[in-house]
Amino acid sequence: MQDPPSEVEKRLLRRQFFPSKVGGRPAWLIPANLPGEEELACLRCSSRMRFLMQIYASQGTRKESCFHRTLHIFVCTNCQPNEVRVFRAQLPRDCPYYSYDEPDREAAIHSEPLPDAELEALCCPHCGLASGKAPELCSDCDRRARNGDPPVPFAEFEISVSAANVSDDEEEEPATIETSAAERRAEEDGNNPDAYAEAVQETADAVQGIQVTDRDKKDTDALAKLKAYQEMVREDPEAALDKFGASFASEWVEEHSVKDPVFARFQRFHEENKSHVLRYHLQGVPRWFCRHRQLEGEAPICHCGGSRIFECQVQPMIISLLAGSPLQDRLDFGTICIYSCEESCDDPERSYVEEFAYVQPEPVSEWIPA
Repeated sequence: MQDPPSEVEKRLLRRQFFPSKVGGRPAWLIPANLPGEEELACLRCSSRMRFLMQIYASQGTRKESCFHRTLHIFVCTNCQPNEVRVFRAQLPRDCPYYSYDEPDREAAIHSEPLPDAELEALCCPHCGLASGKAPELCSDCDRRARNGDPPVPFAEFEISVSAANVSDDEEEEPATIETSAAERRAEEDGNNPDAYAEAVQETADAVQGIQVTDRDKKDTDALAKLKAYQEMVREDPEAALDKFGASFASEWVEEHSVKDPVFARFQRFHEENKSHVLRYHLQGVPRWFCRHRQLEGEAPICHCGGSRIFECQVQPMIISLLAGSPLQDRLDFGTICIYSCEESCDDPERSYVEEFAYVQPEPVSEWIPA
């Protein structure tokens, strides 16, 4: 585990380096036709959503228009459990926004970044979402500033790729390469014009578990958490468990003799992969948090008329890793499952295509005895 990125390291979290990251401002892949205020409004309460994370997931060897491909994930912190919306953006390797060749990461670390004039003209400088008032603060951030509240972005961390540890009785395809290995491959094959593309795709194909680089987080004492939870339930029966961490859910289930084999399976995976904040398994199946309130049936079809397939899921461990961020205590979910168009369709009218996110809440009402 490493410390959060330094100001120098944050230069590599800009859009020109196609980052996978948690928090901060969105590194919008396409600096044009961004999702507007209506698209970034919660479908349940209409509040403005917050940027949670983005995943760079190239599918360039399968489809040329998907050489660069990013999923941007947003949450509503007013709703409990959170509402989520996700937008997919993709570009061919030969495009007007980026060089055909791999970006020079080393040079970026040792030089001051240039202003991103394209995004600055479109986005609020605090939250990074599209705003008609740009480059001034959007209405929401302006209100927070006048009230003396801090900017709303969650703490920013780079996401690193790693193979998930899976017990013998679990089914999971093994990862074969990590990001660092892909980068070394590109460096070693620098004279090969296809090395960059191959390294990008191998990394995308290999991802099965993704972890965030952060300081090691220690769980607080289980008894103290149990007492706090009992007090919270007395005050608010609908309160969510994840304010106390995924490990507490396991302790509480054991304390109350709750039998949930699905949660037990999820917890085994969590124990082996405590730093994993996102599980990526394109065309796989979700690891549900518990047996209650799983998605029934298939995901809704894409706007193009095609099927959607499971691509990844956000793990609840991200909540404790974001401790100290503004509004972190408003994050509330068991797991967030992302389904994307099976063909990763192109839309000539939209730079950002909305995909489907299913939020499985923590089953407070189902687990609490009547």
